[in-house]
Amino acid sequence: MLTRGKREDVTIIKPIGWRQAAFTFFLLLCAFFFVLSGTFSKTLGENVSLLGTIILALAGLLNVLDQLFEWSRLKIDPEGFHLRSWWRKESFRHDEIKDFELETYVNRMLVVALLKESTVESRGLPNERLSFPCTFGRPAEPILKTLKDKLKKHSGTKRAKGKKNLEN
Repeated sequence: MLTRGKREDVTIIKPIGWRQAAFTFFLLLCAFFFVLSGTFSKTLGENVSLLGTIILALAGLLNVLDQLFEWSRLKIDPEGFHLRSWWRKESFRHDEIKDFELETYVNRMLVVALLKESTVESRGLPNERLSFPCTFGRPAEPILKTLKDKLKKHSGTKRAKGKKNLEN
């Protein structure tokens, strides 16, 4: 976790560097495997080998760029919770969230945001439980504690009560 900037009330949770670097290495190693398999094996086929190489090398490159430019992150500020990842970008004001809790999903702990009924209706969501994948390889319990502390800290502020619409 990282708190940066001039404002003490901004918390940014980013991916763990060594885990993201290891995943990038794994992707590039798999791409190299496809290069070798296309070179030495005619049964796999050159087209399949080329396609596998391109897809895995591109995913590895995107992961490196994500690590360099810090795209994936959770930013908590007085306005709310701003989650950015490869596949989704969501923002919720403090007054739109009731609480956070942990749920076991595929034998791993997942943070779930419990949204208020008015938020579910206004955003057209199917239910009040929303998966909030914000741990980025970190243990879920400390992240949950941080989320709950920040929700309590900002829930009574003037900014959190305002009706500023946060775009997704």
